[in-house]
Amino acid sequence: MSEALLLAIGGILGISLGRLWDIRSETLRWHRDQKTACYQRLAEAFILIYEDIRSIALTDPDTDESANAIDRARRDKTWDNALASVWLHGSTPVVAAASLMDRVLTELFYDAQARVFSVEQWNTARTPSASAFEGFISAARKELNLSAAPITLFPYTPS
Repeated sequence: MSEALLLAIGGILGISLGRLWDIRSETLRWHRDQKTACYQRLAEAFILIYEDIRSIALTDPDTDESANAIDRARRDKTWDNALASVWLHGSTPVVAAASLMDRVLTELFYDAQARVFSVEQWNTARTPSASAFEGFISAARKELNLSAAPITLFPYTPS
């Protein structure tokens, strides 16, 4: 074979391999971006559902206000949609952390409907949800190859 032909074949192979590498890199970036977006949406949804539950917990359960707050919380699918997205795109440790967060929030939601909480009782009752959220954030940061960042959801709890 001539030297020109070998150079041409080498060039074609180089371009082909380079393009395959680009496609692989783009796919990896797309998956990482999907995970990041899902994790962020779930963190944002946590704050929304947590505030809904807090409103329910601090309201007398025998009032229209309480019934309306419960109905609003049940109809809002922001949490469910964000959670399903993590279940679909997340790694096993992040899915486990998100599922724990869902279980803890569900328990808190039902507890909040049962009685009126004092501020002190609420501060105690909300602790497992904060721990689950912090665990989710930790698992997500690890999955995304971000350095560990100590977070405290409720850094100040009034007495």
